[in-house]
Amino acid sequence: MQNLDHLSPHADSKNQDHNLTVEQPLKTDSFQSISNTTKTSSSKKRHLKWIGLVLGLVLLALGSVGSYSYLVTKQLKNQSETLKLSLLQAKDAFKAQDLIKTKAALDESQTKLGELESSYGKLKFLSLVPFVANYYKDGQEAIDAAQAGLAAGQKAVDALVPYADVLGFKGEGSFGGGTVEDRISSLLGTIDKLLPQLDAIGADLETANEHLARINPDRYPETVKGVVIKNRLIQAQKTLDGASQALSTYRPAIERLPSIAGAEGERKKYLILFQNDNELRPTGGFLTAYAVVNVENGKVTAEKSDDIYELDKKFRKKIPIPKELGRYLTTEKYWHLRDMNIYPDFKESMDVFYSNYSTVPGEPDNIDGIIAIDTKFVVHLMEILGPVEVPGYGTFGAEIDKSCDCPQIIHVLSEIITRPTPYIRENRKGILGPLMQSLIVKSYSAPKNLWPQLFESFFADVGARHVQFYFLNQADQQAAEAINAAGRMSAPKQDQDFLAVVDANLAGAKSNLYVKNEWYQEVTPPVDGYLTKTIEVTYKNPRRADNCNLEAGLLCLNSTLKDWSRIYLPKGSQLVKAQGFLEEPKVYETNGFTVVDGYFVLQPKGVAKLKLEVKVPYKDRETYRLYVWKQGGLNEYPFVVKVDGSEEELKINKDIQYETQF
Repeated sequence: MQNLDHLSPHADSKNQDHNLTVEQPLKTDSFQSISNTTKTSSSKKRHLKWIGLVLGLVLLALGSVGSYSYLVTKQLKNQSETLKLSLLQAKDAFKAQDLIKTKAALDESQTKLGELESSYGKLKFLSLVPFVANYYKDGQEAIDAAQAGLAAGQKAVDALVPYADVLGFKGEGSFGGGTVEDRISSLLGTIDKLLPQLDAIGADLETANEHLARINPDRYPETVKGVVIKNRLIQAQKTLDGASQALSTYRPAIERLPSIAGAEGERKKYLILFQNDNELRPTGGFLTAYAVVNVENGKVTAEKSDDIYELDKKFRKKIPIPKELGRYLTTEKYWHLRDMNIYPDFKESMDVFYSNYSTVPGEPDNIDGIIAIDTKFVVHLMEILGPVEVPGYGTFGAEIDKSCDCPQIIHVLSEIITRPTPYIRENRKGILGPLMQSLIVKSYSAPKNLWPQLFESFFADVGARHVQFYFLNQADQQAAEAINAAGRMSAPKQDQDFLAVVDANLAGAKSNLYVKNEWYQEVTPPVDGYLTKTIEVTYKNPRRADNCNLEAGLLCLNSTLKDWSRIYLPKGSQLVKAQGFLEEPKVYETNGFTVVDGYFVLQPKGVAKLKLEVKVPYKDRETYRLYVWKQGGLNEYPFVVKVDGSEEELKINKDIQYETQF
């Protein structure tokens, strides 16, 4: 019976109850799930509220940081303006030759820079922010560079103060008493004390250079709101690097200066060569006259002066004239001293000249060096000093004489030296020695406010090769070469283009007084290791011809110019085409150069043009570098350079290093 119990209705009912009992837990779990979902939704809402709150706080913080940064930036801008103003005051005071005001302005600039650096430190947290960090670090590098640069400026002013009176600055110098010669002697005697200060200044400049060099200009745009940014930064880096190198370069020359100037009673004897640049020759002009001067403790006294032709009369060696000169100097069979400056490199020419000069009997045999000056050097001195009286000859000045459209001193010298006469005129060029002595005396007696102009003019003339030095002492020669005062022509570096045009007036009176030069060069990027360039050298003579008939007895300055021209290029250059020469030019290599050598003729009121197409060894396809070598004796002239379609005009008044991108 028990086995049949499960078939009874009651049994079924129980089962149903059991089933109901089994399903009950399922309903309970479902309610719990719904409950949990509701709790999760509520929790998410709370999380979102917290996230929103945090984001709000972050945005508020960022807003506060932004406002803080804006206020600090505004403060920095104002401080930068005041710093810039004080630096300009220092610059203006130095130009006004006032060391006291210069020092005060530099001290104020130092204070202003300290305040700016303190304000900039408030933004130090930016150094932890990606992307912005580099710009913050650049700003700190710029400030550190400025600190070192100002320190160099302050040391420089402190170094100049003792010499203020000698150099023509306002200030309480240590050498205010005695004559100018006495003060110069005192200055030469204290240069050894100046050298350690120069070393300290150099160290500061190098530190400033290192800081500024760490800034990458490529991170910055060309302009911001019309203000040039990138190029200014690049220019600042180049200027500071140049200043650092210049001080390093000039230090040996300053160290050798006492010896060169005959300090401590060590008298030096120099041969002065007067180059007439109106009759242009490779080193700057025809060697028209010479003088011997003694220098002791900075004081210069003339020993003798004479016409170069008088020197040649005593020159006994019979050297055949080089055929390049003999082409037009047809009356000359032998090579004279007056024509021995045949090489554009001044040392190379003077090596030849001095080795032959030293054989002339009766001439000083204890020469320490040779100094060449041209007419432009004399004119520049007179422009500063005013008219100069030469005993026995008259008063000369730099004002323009309309009869020749040239400075009065040039006209008078030409009248005395060049104009033909029906009688033999003894010592035609004897005026040059007394003229130089008068210039020296007037320079020494010049008011001290003119001395900065004299120094500035002198260094400009050295750069333009209106003054060139050649020393027999090797240390002195190396010092002169280091500051580019020795007229050297050095072969270019790898991937550096080079251009020098060297002219020699072999017949044409003094026509270079009127000839104007213009240069043009167009360059295309290198292909297969060579760049191609077109060179155009234009010569213009706007003045009518003079009557150069000897029987007329008139002053002959302007006549047909017969010119020997050499164009110097990097070694390995190839001449593709040449125009404007009288005949096909020669091409040869010498001293690390390829030279294109030929002749042309320029008539008064005429124009002559030399045009060359050349291929120059060059591999760098990104940057074009050009070194332009300026011949002595020339005035400033324009040079238009066109590189890969981009054109720029340079003013050539000294050697130029030019660089641009292809």
